[in-house]
Amino acid sequence: MREILELCTRMDDLASRTYASMAASCDDWKVAAVMEAMATEEVTHVQWWSELLSAWDRGLLPDIYADSTEVHEQMTEILTSLEAATPASDHPLSADECLTVAVSIEFFMLDPLFAELLDLAEPALARKRHEAYSRHIERLIAAVEAHYRGETMAGFLARVLRRSLRENRRLAAYATRDPLTGLSNRRAFSAQLKQWSAWSGRYGRPLTVALLDVDDFKRVNDEHGHAAGDAMLTAIAQAIAGAIRASDMASRYGGDEFAILAPETGPEDARRLVERILEAIRATEIVAEDGEHVKTTASIGLTVMMDPADSEPRRADELLAHADHGLYAAKQAGRDRVSDPVLLAREF
Repeated sequence: MREILELCTRMDDLASRTYASMAASCDDWKVAAVMEAMATEEVTHVQWWSELLSAWDRGLLPDIYADSTEVHEQMTEILTSLEAATPASDHPLSADECLTVAVSIEFFMLDPLFAELLDLAEPALARKRHEAYSRHIERLIAAVEAHYRGETMAGFLARVLRRSLRENRRLAAYATRDPLTGLSNRRAFSAQLKQWSAWSGRYGRPLTVALLDVDDFKRVNDEHGHAAGDAMLTAIAQAIAGAIRASDMASRYGGDEFAILAPETGPEDARRLVERILEAIRATEIVAEDGEHVKTTASIGLTVMMDPADSEPRRADELLAHADHGLYAAKQAGRDRVSDPVLLAREF
């Protein structure tokens, strides 16, 4: 994982130095100004990867890839392509040459691997990062379109670059998002659970994990059809997303089960959080194809990690097992409720 982050850093550092060199040597002041802005933005991208490297070294970032060999090989190929696309010397370049190099750089850097890595490594900042990178690409596209006016091959390639950005973002989302509900998927949740468990143990801050199961979901499918079941799951996902805080993470964990990760959340705040979720689900209603209004409820199990600072991270399966046990208890107690939180607290 560290080698992958180092490769990302090297690639953006190479891009930054190349843009700075072209800004200093370009014979067109307008294009030179664009190259200078691109160089500044690439410095910011280097900082993103540097922050993730620091988090990895401090044990705050999980190993996202079960097998990182293939990812490492892909990124090494991208770096090789970037090195081949950059000028070998600092001789003055024309505007055409600068824009050609810039488009080549950004084309290679549009690989979905980078967006996926940002989504999994720091979801709280991923949207902000993606928006910043989109502005970065659009700056270059606008420069190409301004330099080559009319219907030209360069203008067409600029549109291809814009479309590639959009398509690659969509491909990256498939790796971290549940296609039905739009929530994070199980893979993204598992990566974040490892990360927040490490953070919680290092700094002694509370962490809540909740598992939610829709009550009598099979009845919805059997009586109203699978389309109604899908509509119910989507509506419940929206209810959960509307009830949690910006710092929390909700995911579709599998089937009719959802998971919520709530950093900086102790037992009392955790109970208030899940009670809001339960109320939102009770208020959720769909209209089935047969015209019947369908409602449901949910049961929730809670685990709250409250270890002292400098503790070993809790294993993800341990945190989830306790939450799952609480979920079973809530079901047995009559459903439509939350179990008492399971508190995990080591003593030094």
